[in-house]
Amino acid sequence: MVKSMMKFWSKKANEGKKSEKKRAFTLVEILIVVAVIGILFVTLVPRIDFAGDKARETGVKTDFRSFELAAEQVLRENAGIGEFCDASGDADIAELAGANGINLYLDKAIKFNTSGVCAKQDQWNQEYTMQIIESSDGNKNNGAIMFISNGKDSVLSETEDNYALVVTYYDGQIEAET
Repeated sequence: MVKSMMKFWSKKANEGKKSEKKRAFTLVEILIVVAVIGILFVTLVPRIDFAGDKARETGVKTDFRSFELAAEQVLRENAGIGEFCDASGDADIAELAGANGINLYLDKAIKFNTSGVCAKQDQWNQEYTMQIIESSDGNKNNGAIMFISNGKDSVLSETEDNYALVVTYYDGQIEAET
């Protein structure tokens, strides 16, 4: 009887210990969680970087819209780029960037100097530049004003990270193309 009582009490003692045992994560479970987090990280990081580039592009487009409106106003008021030609008939960027040129319609922060460089830099800390393109038809009023942002690599090339806006004046018609 004593043996049977000891068995009974030892079972009761073991049952209590079993229920008090804490459940822990296994190494395999921890490794699976780490792998899933790593995969999520790898898939989301490029998208975050892409969003930053999109934001920079939007900033450049906003600046280009200001340049476009100012260029259209200058071309409309002067009936083309003829007013900005020097004595030999060549277009003069200093005249276009002068007090009666495009800077008349731009905010102080985004005005151009006499060499055609903007006071404000683009979102990649590169200079905006302005150029005059003369028409080949002999009409000195016809031509275009081009604004350029070289993008993040700061090199003018045919890759996707360069941005250009061209505002053309041809026989009284003004068009803008980015």
